[in-house]
Amino acid sequence: MNRIRLYGAFSVCALLLVSGSAFAQTAKITYEEYQTRLAGYEKRTTGAKRATAECEAAGNTISSEISDLDSLIAAKKSELYALADSDEESVGSYMGSLSQTEERIMSLLALSDDALFDKREEVDAIGEMIKKFKQNKISLISDAANLIANIERQYNRLDDRLPRKRIKKYTVMGGDSLWKIARNEMDGDPYLWPRIYIENRGLIRDPDLIYPKWVLDVPFGVERNRHLVRRGQHLSTIAANVYKDVTKWHKIYQANKQQILDPNLIFPAQVLDIPAN
Repeated sequence: MNRIRLYGAFSVCALLLVSGSAFAQTAKITYEEYQTRLAGYEKRTTGAKRATAECEAAGNTISSEISDLDSLIAAKKSELYALADSDEESVGSYMGSLSQTEERIMSLLALSDDALFDKREEVDAIGEMIKKFKQNKISLISDAANLIANIERQYNRLDDRLPRKRIKKYTVMGGDSLWKIARNEMDGDPYLWPRIYIENRGLIRDPDLIYPKWVLDVPFGVERNRHLVRRGQHLSTIAANVYKDVTKWHKIYQANKQQILDPNLIFPAQVLDIPAN
């Protein structure tokens, strides 16, 4: 076989010589040179095959190690989920809820102060949701713990930005009264007129006397953990709304004794402190 390959190689060299070109002259080699080059090619080929085999073996070893590592990771995850009284699906759902909460907080942070004022109940609900997240054992998993920590930081920023109340400027016109302004500007409730008076005591000396072109501050809403009394409300109805328990009306009364002389008598526009349940 080597002789046939050798004769074939000589035939090719002979054809190149016949062409008579400069290339043919530079390609002319001796038999000994040819043998040397051929041996070099064979050695390189053998080395390449050996290296390929070694790479394949190393690749198989690495694949086996990766498979073993994946199995180990899966086992550790199962142990971790068991400690959290959960499973992979529940953890995935929990993490998804955390991500959605984080996204919602960021979208609320992008709102203007006026728009954010109207979202106070949602902000409070998110705060309660974060507390529930932390009560779940899944929160002890490092990825969840890190995400909750970031959510709490962003929530604190949101809570700090939340306006205590919103003020609307109103220019008094001829024929206006505090009663009329409250009816037209404060959810159609004229009994809230004392709020306008209290907010503008530096300007209004007599609530029955206001003048055209005065610019009044008309307040909306109250601070968190406070309640604006509306017409027809009683301490028991407020307790039912706040605590879901009418019998806790006395908590509100005790917190507001300075302004409530008779627990059976409260007035529209009063702002009551609401103690924690």
